[in-house]
Amino acid sequence: MIMSIHFNSSGINHVMPSKYSLVLNYVVEYLIMILIAIGLVSITSGSHSIGLPLYKFNPMHWVIYLAILFRKSSISSIIVLAFALPLASNMLTNHPIIIKSMIMGVELSIYGLIFLSAIKFFKLIPVIAYLISQVTGRFVYYGLKYVLIKTELIDSFLVSTSIILQIIVFVVLGITLFFIDKKQSTRKLWDKKDIL
Repeated sequence: MIMSIHFNSSGINHVMPSKYSLVLNYVVEYLIMILIAIGLVSITSGSHSIGLPLYKFNPMHWVIYLAILFRKSSISSIIVLAFALPLASNMLTNHPIIIKSMIMGVELSIYGLIFLSAIKFFKLIPVIAYLISQVTGRFVYYGLKYVLIKTELIDSFLVSTSIILQIIVFVVLGITLFFIDKKQSTRKLWDKKDIL
């Protein structure tokens, strides 16, 4: 009887740490994403102060895609990163305003979710996944922004960044992802347990 009790308590001790370690892994990953966001915002705001407007090159977009390719980020951590980026910018630089930060978070989440899902579940090459995610994310972003402008919740132009610059950045990021894919098999980066 004593041996039976000892065995059961030992079994519990083996189960509990694994549950705690899983939660701890998620917490650490989320904190890393938040730190990445703060670091990026600090760099871009610092560069702007010396006359180098890195923000015009959509650094938040780059971070989302590169986090997926290099960190094997889960869906939940990408969502954390997507909202942490504009919200960190709002807290550190007062730009963009909070409501615009939220729709940027939605936009960045769409980029990440579609890109990750297209690679993981549909086995698409990253460049194709990138194109689909960009078209979808921008459609949703500008749709939401249009609604906010029409309802006078924000005072802004629908397109406030040079279209030519956006196209250049879009192409450069796509080429970058293409060459990253040549270096590593990104479609085999995740196990099922990693995806959420």
